[in-house]
Amino acid sequence: MVLRAAGMAFPAGSRVRSIMGLNGGAAHLARRWFCLAPILALLVLALAGSAWAQASRPLEARATSEIRQTLFPEADRFELAEGAPPHMRVYSGEELVGYLFSTLDVVRARSYSPTPFDAIVGMDLAGNLTGARVIRHHDPYLQGFPQRVDRLEEFLEAHIGHPVDGTVEAPLTPDFVQGTTISARNMRAGIMDAGRVVLRANDPRPPITEPMIDRLGFSFLDWEQLVEIGAVSTRLVTFGEVSAALAEQGVTPAQMEVPLDRGDADARYTELVVGLATPPLIGRNIITASTYSSVVEPASEDVVMVAVMSGGYYDFIGSQYKSEEYGHRFERIRLVQGDFEMDFVEDDFDHVGTSVQRSGGPIVRHAGVFTIPLESGFDPLAPFDVVLMVHATDAAGVEHTVQFPVTYQLPDEAVLMPPVEPLPPWAEAWLASGVDLAILAVALVALTLIFVFQAPLSRNRRLHLWVRTGFLVFTLVWLGWIAGGQLSIVHVVNYLKAPFEGADLGFYLAEPLIVVISIYVVLSLFLIGRGVFCGWLCPFGALQELTSRIARLLRLPVWNPSQAAQRWMWLPKYGLAALIVGTAFAVPEALASVEEVEPFKTAITSAFTRPWPYVTYAVVLLVMGLFTERFFCRFLCPLGGVLALGDRLHLFTFLKRRPECGTGGCHLCERSCPVKAIEPSGRIVMAECFQCLDCQVEYYDDHRCPPLVWARKGRKRAANPRPRQSLVLTRNGATV
Repeated sequence: MVLRAAGMAFPAGSRVRSIMGLNGGAAHLARRWFCLAPILALLVLALAGSAWAQASRPLEARATSEIRQTLFPEADRFELAEGAPPHMRVYSGEELVGYLFSTLDVVRARSYSPTPFDAIVGMDLAGNLTGARVIRHHDPYLQGFPQRVDRLEEFLEAHIGHPVDGTVEAPLTPDFVQGTTISARNMRAGIMDAGRVVLRANDPRPPITEPMIDRLGFSFLDWEQLVEIGAVSTRLVTFGEVSAALAEQGVTPAQMEVPLDRGDADARYTELVVGLATPPLIGRNIITASTYSSVVEPASEDVVMVAVMSGGYYDFIGSQYKSEEYGHRFERIRLVQGDFEMDFVEDDFDHVGTSVQRSGGPIVRHAGVFTIPLESGFDPLAPFDVVLMVHATDAAGVEHTVQFPVTYQLPDEAVLMPPVEPLPPWAEAWLASGVDLAILAVALVALTLIFVFQAPLSRNRRLHLWVRTGFLVFTLVWLGWIAGGQLSIVHVVNYLKAPFEGADLGFYLAEPLIVVISIYVVLSLFLIGRGVFCGWLCPFGALQELTSRIARLLRLPVWNPSQAAQRWMWLPKYGLAALIVGTAFAVPEALASVEEVEPFKTAITSAFTRPWPYVTYAVVLLVMGLFTERFFCRFLCPLGGVLALGDRLHLFTFLKRRPECGTGGCHLCERSCPVKAIEPSGRIVMAECFQCLDCQVEYYDDHRCPPLVWARKGRKRAANPRPRQSLVLTRNGATV
């Protein structure tokens, strides 16, 4: 049985070595503990960070007079509101004109950092933004990027005048803030969320939990507008239509309340108008204001009122509703809603005029409203029909009825809906990243196949060169510069710190490409080691390797430290990782500055468009990489340090080795390893291996690998043996 620890294989029977994983070497043991010490430091800092909380100044101190003047130039008084959430009421004279609040106080929203940002926001009484000023954030992709900060301010200003419910889209999308779309999207969502919370806290009406009739909203609408939104439904019935309907039933009328010979076939027999009068938006626009105030408005909320009007020769009222014998029912109209039917009666009827005419509407002679108890089973929000019935008696005295339904549906403008929560920022990001995710999926499948079939690939030196070069170019250009998929120590810090800051799952899902890459990297890390990411999926690593190849073509000198020196030079990346993670918990204000030890934001996410000190630093690292392969990756990368720690837990090692490796003077793979991750003994230090497969190309090359060369020559000699030569002796010219 063979156990594995610290990237080494050794017999299970060697218990001391098994535990130490270091062949018993004291120096090796000390170095391993030095590498593991940051883990203990991280745990201590995490526990300390869970109890750490940053005290904020009160809202009235953070919302300076300059900010208040910007958000509410007409205001002259700001008063702290009582209760939750904390906010200020804004007055102009004695008139309340809006609210001022902080996202940090109301929703503690986050941008790209697990530490919440703080934006002072202004909103008018209707829920429209008057402005937003971000006064504090810990966003690593905004600090040190003045152009992005300017674009973020412009992006937020574009939302001035837009409602916090998100029903009206602003002219700018989060993509406008190039390089930090996630931050812009999350900040916008945080501002909108806080605005909705404050708006609901100041709404005197009970919260809306299900659709209901709007019994307060009103605006004047003319008849054309009422018809356009569906506030009223009308049906014109001609003499010809009535005659045709009776004929279809085979009825020849002998007697009718309004005989068919009274008008031409195209003349108006009747015209019915139906509308739900309970919402002021409809009722006050189709009946007189005084009638609405005296009849409809005082009604209780457990009833609704349907307005019915008619014009022409045949009205909806009839005469029998006054008859006790008939039950005071209206014989000419009926309400039908699915299986529910209702006859209108006199007690539920209020006559509201005999000659009502709205601007642009039909001429009507009778108008009234019918009261319908909601307990009857009638649903005012669902479609219903008011059916007009025309009666006729044939020569035999049999009464017949033809029906003309008027279908009605309460318009959305007269309905209050429960607040619809907008799409979470993380879901919006995933929907917007469909194409990028598809491309990334193809790339990850291709990378997986490379490792699954690494043996056939490594047997062909030229094919390996083209495949690896092509993938590195893809990683740098598309994944790094175009898609912005550079995994960074920033993400590690965010993922570690988020639970202590109360971040929800949405924070982890905010960046789709990084989420997918992170999952792939974690799986590959524990399966075969860190090299899958560092060697193939890191855009800055790809940039270093590609520039190093140019240096080799230019025959620039190469410098590599000795094995002894290299062991110590590997250690700084672990210390930098511990420093950055510790800073995140202990001094978060300094985190963005400390994280600049990584040049990723400069060289990849901003493509060298930052101020000159950042660009100079990145260029210096790349220049050092021209002489020492992947200098930053090997010795300074904090993300590489974190991954190297995790590499010690990997389960499988597929890189092939032979007993002859490192013995008998064979150091071919050691010399061919570009990052010097192979020791003179032939052992591969997996925590420092980038899985470039260069050693495997040598391993399968029977023209370079000494054991294969010997074997090949042996086979050749066996296949082509020398012919035996006979010894011929002669004496005095004669053969002996």
